Amino acid sequence: MKSRVGFISDGMIPSLKELFWGRCGVRGLILGRLSSSSVAMMRGEWLIDAVNACEQNALQYEFFRPWLAYDAIVFVKSMGDASAALQQRLKMKGVSTLFDANVDYFTTPEGHFFYDGMVPTPEQRAAAIEMATLCDGVMADSQHIKGAAEQYNRNVVCVTDNVKDDLITQGSSWRPSGNSKIPLLWSGEAVKLFDLLRIKEVLLDYAKKFRLVLVTSSLQALERWFPPYRKEFDDLLSKIEHQVMPFVSIRKLMRIYDDGGVSISPRFLDNTYNLGHTEWKITLAMARGRIAVCSDQPSYVDVAVRAKDEGIRICRSDDAWRRAFDEILDPGFDWDREQTAASAVVKKYYATSVVADEHVRFVSSILEGQSRDR
Repeated sequence: MKSRVGFISDGMIPSLKELFWGRCGVRGLILGRLSSSSVAMMRGEWLIDAVNACEQNALQYEFFRPWLAYDAIVFVKSMGDASAALQQRLKMKGVSTLFDANVDYFTTPEGHFFYDGMVPTPEQRAAAIEMATLCDGVMADSQHIKGAAEQYNRNVVCVTDNVKDDLITQGSSWRPSGNSKIPLLWSGEAVKLFDLLRIKEVLLDYAKKFRLVLVTSSLQALERWFPPYRKEFDDLLSKIEHQVMPFVSIRKLMRIYDDGGVSISPRFLDNTYNLGHTEWKITLAMARGRIAVCSDQPSYVDVAVRAKDEGIRICRSDDAWRRAFDEILDPGFDWDREQTAASAVVKKYYATSVVADEHVRFVSSILEGQSRDR
């Protein structure tokens, strides 16, 4: 008989109490999934489907439903009083618990921050530390977060973000046409567009060769930026051709990537928050064969090492960004080889089926350890 593993995402715990207060619908109570976030989808739904599709797995994954008995519960980005209280009740029943941490709430915030709410609050840090300490194991979404979490739990492993297998292509034959500007593709929450300012001068230097394609949420989020970043950003957009497209879904984002271009992800790395980010921003684009040009954010460097620097360029300075752009603009650039390499590294290391196996191994090890301790 398979061990049952339940998932709770974003601190949204289905219960009759939540149903009574209108915070949980009947459908949510029955199915267990309340959150519609990308984290709940990618580190919940996608993994659940991949694990359950493999008959050989000794685990059955599903979203948590309060009336069922579980062998283990995974708290995905779920912390705070309600999650901690449930963890304690589960522990009393002998249920194993794991905390999936996707933000470095463990490190005391330091550095230069750009918008209201970017700095993790003391309450968030305390809640994350509490869950990491209480749970039997921690799954960190990046090696950076793993290192930060290890001071609070001895059972910590890095389980990377993933890309659903059917979203990964086998390569791409796209290449620039004639003298048209090459699209530089950026996707993410609008409040994080400030990272483009990291390479503002470089972008302006190459404005005649590239155009920006920004796939994002409402630009009203820019009102949260500290001055003078909005003025700087508006100045950038006034001097480079750009297109702002609404983010609708991951699948529609992938179709935008299929139209071609180069994925970029500059990052300000002078603060603890940005250091903990995962590689998902670039692996989604690379899955469709888009070459990634990005800052030396730790998770991006991990991708580059695995890819042997093919299909991705790590830029540690403005000069490195210029060299990468010059290489792309060179008529001899091998687009077929680089784009095939981009999708290949995602398929080999970041496909949901691959990450699901790593996830199962860690959950199984926690269950086995708990069984021996009883």
